[in-house]
Amino acid sequence: MQITVSLTIDLPATGDIDAVEPILLDAGRRVMAEALVGACREYESAASSCPHCGSAILQREGSDRRVVFASFGRVELQLRQLRCEHCGRRFRPAERFLAPLEGANITAHLKEVAVLAGASWPYATAAFVLGKLSGARISPESIRQLTGRAGAEEMRRQVGRAKQVVTPTGRDVRHDRERTLAGSAEGAGRGPDLLMVGLDGGWVPSREQPGGMEGKVGVVASDVESIGRGKRRLSRRRYVATFGESERLGLMAYAAADELGAEQAQRQVVLGDGAGWIKTEAGLHFPEAVKILDWPHVERAVHRAIRAARPGRGRREERRALHQRVPERLWHGDVAGALDDLIALRPAEGQDQVKALEEAISYLRGQRDWLGDYAAWRDEGYPVGSGLVERAVELVLNRRLKGWGMRWRRANADAVAALRVHTLNQEWDDRLAA
Repeated sequence: MQITVSLTIDLPATGDIDAVEPILLDAGRRVMAEALVGACREYESAASSCPHCGSAILQREGSDRRVVFASFGRVELQLRQLRCEHCGRRFRPAERFLAPLEGANITAHLKEVAVLAGASWPYATAAFVLGKLSGARISPESIRQLTGRAGAEEMRRQVGRAKQVVTPTGRDVRHDRERTLAGSAEGAGRGPDLLMVGLDGGWVPSREQPGGMEGKVGVVASDVESIGRGKRRLSRRRYVATFGESERLGLMAYAAADELGAEQAQRQVVLGDGAGWIKTEAGLHFPEAVKILDWPHVERAVHRAIRAARPGRGRREERRALHQRVPERLWHGDVAGALDDLIALRPAEGQDQVKALEEAISYLRGQRDWLGDYAAWRDEGYPVGSGLVERAVELVLNRRLKGWGMRWRRANADAVAALRVHTLNQEWDDRLAA
């Protein structure tokens, strides 16, 4: 089947590329619309029998107007209506051609572009950009609805795959780990040597609960490459995110490790800020991993405590010495020594406690299982700073879900997070395949 569309373009007698480009763009959209109309007519002409009884005796009974929104703009179709002389039923031959629209008027390609735009920009901005670049006129509300439906489906897909990976036969997630993680000859040499997992949360404004809601984000990586000046980049990675329960994120993080072929890596590291849900999911899905408490969190808590416990200009030298000594001890794994230094800063009996100091002491005591020799960890090539996962929170959540006047329902935020994860992971796949 072939169609022919002619194109004549009137150009200004004098002009430059900037003057000609919009003319060509408009002409291109018009010719694509004409081509779509021509294609629909050709498929209509190919219908030679009734779809209900098979009779070839057909009578034309006018046409129906149908507007379709494609990625190149609005297209108006005049659909022929026929009546079968044998069974008396009416039908439109173009129904099969338009069947993928499922009664709507937006093509699949435009839906795909609209969803990508909706997951990247505020819906009003997405509608404006689509109209400006492609001529497709689609309302912000339509983009919101399309994004929500596509995102919900994508989240179901991600969770479904994670459940299949983690419990393919209903067994506990930790089954058979000793087979490969005990340094056996059978497990050695399989897949990447190092698995790095960063888990964190990011808060966004909510329509449903005061104070906002937490989106949980994870980044899973298996390879590191040097990018110069002593800096390194995680070159094979997977993002996961959800505004649902922490159990869901744990499942998806393990599935991401499996997708990278690193769930049985001999060396495993999990980095977090010590939140309860992070420790729970890390212990369940990565029990053999080295657990590292994010160093900037530790350092900030200590410095804040020292400033609060020894305020004033007269204690500047004492503070300076403490700012150096206490973090140095923690950096080399001397948690007990650092705690002794902080405890010694407590005020005399009968005086008010220093809130920041007590918080730091409780924090270090409660996180001892995730504290260790940071210097040694750094020498091993393990991540000890929050850049690993804070960057993920910024990419997955903040760039789209935080903005002036934005407030989210949990289901909608979950859908957008799923789409952003899918896009980011696809970009890494494409980059590695190039």
